[in-house]
Amino acid sequence: MKAKPFWADWIGRLGLLFALISGISMLLMMIAGAMDIIGTNVFAWPIPATFEFMTTMMVVVVFFALSLAQARKAHLRVEVIYQRMPGFLQFTVDVIQYVLTTAFFGLIAYYGWLAAGLGFAQGEYASGIVNFPIWPARFAMAIGATLMTIQCLIDLIGLILGWQIDDSADSQLGSRL
Repeated sequence: MKAKPFWADWIGRLGLLFALISGISMLLMMIAGAMDIIGTNVFAWPIPATFEFMTTMMVVVVFFALSLAQARKAHLRVEVIYQRMPGFLQFTVDVIQYVLTTAFFGLIAYYGWLAAGLGFAQGEYASGIVNFPIWPARFAMAIGATLMTIQCLIDLIGLILGWQIDDSADSQLGSRL
């Protein structure tokens, strides 16, 4: 088995950074939601554009965390059947899964970049009491899907070339960031 190249580890660190941003976004969503509930129920004064903010942050939370979950193999998988397959069939299933996942997120990334560019050029926003821009959420989706596509490609190449996966290095990734 060969060791993973440095650029594959760099993408893993980038995924960790984006997952950290995802976690911070989740915290901001909780704070904004709590403040809006308190403002509405206690002071009869809701915070304007909280719904739009939450919508944008939800996109960041979901798409920024995908690549780290992929790198750590934390996505759902039916292991009962998979473990009973012979090695060559497991390899084939893994290759098919990586190819399809790469194509799926590659399409999301491609069309996400197109939508983000168009939304930015048009100054797309959600109208309300406060006109809240929508295009940042489109860029977040495109960035997250691009990172996921790259991570899936790294996993596919690693599977084919037989890169060694060092779980202890993955768990210590945060300390080396």
